[in-house]
Amino acid sequence: MAEELTIGLDIGGTKMAFVAADRQGNIHHSSSLPTEARADFDHTLNRIAGQLNPLIARYENVCGIGIGVPGPVESVRGIALHAANLGWKNVGLRDAIAERLRRPLPIYLDNDVNAGAIGEQLFGAAKGVANCLYLIVGTGLGGAVISNNRILRGATNSEMEIGHVSLDPINGLPCSCGQRGCLEMSASGSGIVAQALNRIADYPDSRLSAKTITTHEIIRLAGNGDALAATVMNEAAEALGIACAWCVNLFNPALIIFAGGLARASWHLLEKPLRQSMRARCLPMNYEAVTVSLSKLTDGALGASALVWHQ
Repeated sequence: MAEELTIGLDIGGTKMAFVAADRQGNIHHSSSLPTEARADFDHTLNRIAGQLNPLIARYENVCGIGIGVPGPVESVRGIALHAANLGWKNVGLRDAIAERLRRPLPIYLDNDVNAGAIGEQLFGAAKGVANCLYLIVGTGLGGAVISNNRILRGATNSEMEIGHVSLDPINGLPCSCGQRGCLEMSASGSGIVAQALNRIADYPDSRLSAKTITTHEIIRLAGNGDALAATVMNEAAEALGIACAWCVNLFNPALIIFAGGLARASWHLLEKPLRQSMRARCLPMNYEAVTVSLSKLTDGALGASALVWHQ
C-alpha cells in the first residue's frame, strides 16, 4: 500500500501555494497560483477546488488537507475570522472547500503562523521539541507557541500578537493597529523602513535615500558600515531580544525558531545583538535552557500539510 500523503494549501495575500507531502515532509507535488485577493469569495473557492480535485484524483493515498490562512482562525469550526488582506471576515472556509471536493477528506484550517510552527516541529528545526517558540519576522512580526506538543490558543483565537506589544507607547512611531511604539515598528520589514525614514535627516552621510529606501538596502548598507542602517538593524535586534526574553520568561521554551524573509536575510546582523539583548533580560535558568535557531522550512504549504498529522 502506498504511503499516505497530505495536501497543504498556504493562502497568502499574493500567492496560493499547494503541496502534496508525506509524513517525513518529502514533497511529491508543488504548485502555486496568484491569489487574486480582490476576487469574490466564490471565485477564489472555485480556483482552489480546481487545484485540489486533480491532486486528490492523482494521489489516491491522500488522507487529509491542511490549510493555512493569514489572521485569526477558529480552527474547530474551520472559520477564517479576519483575513484583512483578502477581505475575508467570519467566512466558513473549511466547509465551503469541502463542498467542492469530489472525494470527501478531512480538512484542517489554522492561522498560517501556527501552521508554520507545526511544520517546523514535525519536519524542521523543532523536530522532537515539545516546547518551542516560533517567531516570523517579515513585513510584520508574529508568533506561535507550542507547549507540550500543542499549539497555545487564546480566547479569541488571536494569541501571540507579539508584534503589537508596545515598547514605547508615548514616543514610539505610530503603528497600523492604532498604538505607538509597537515591536513591529522596530523589528519588521515595515518597521525598519519606517525607523530609517524617521531618522534619515539625522544621518546626512548615510547612503540610504528617502526616495528609494527598502529593507534590502538597509540590510546591505548595514553590513557595509552605514551608520543609519546599522543603527536601525541593531535596534531591531535589541527589540527582538526583548520580545524573546518576555516569551522565555513566560513560556520557558527549549527552542526559539526565527522564520520569515527579514530574519533570513539579516540573520548575520541580528543574531549576536539579539542574543545579548535576550540574555540581559532573561532569568538565568530559563536562558540557559533555550536555544535559538533559524527555521529549516521555507515552504508555507508544507507547514499547512503538517496540520493533518498534528491532528
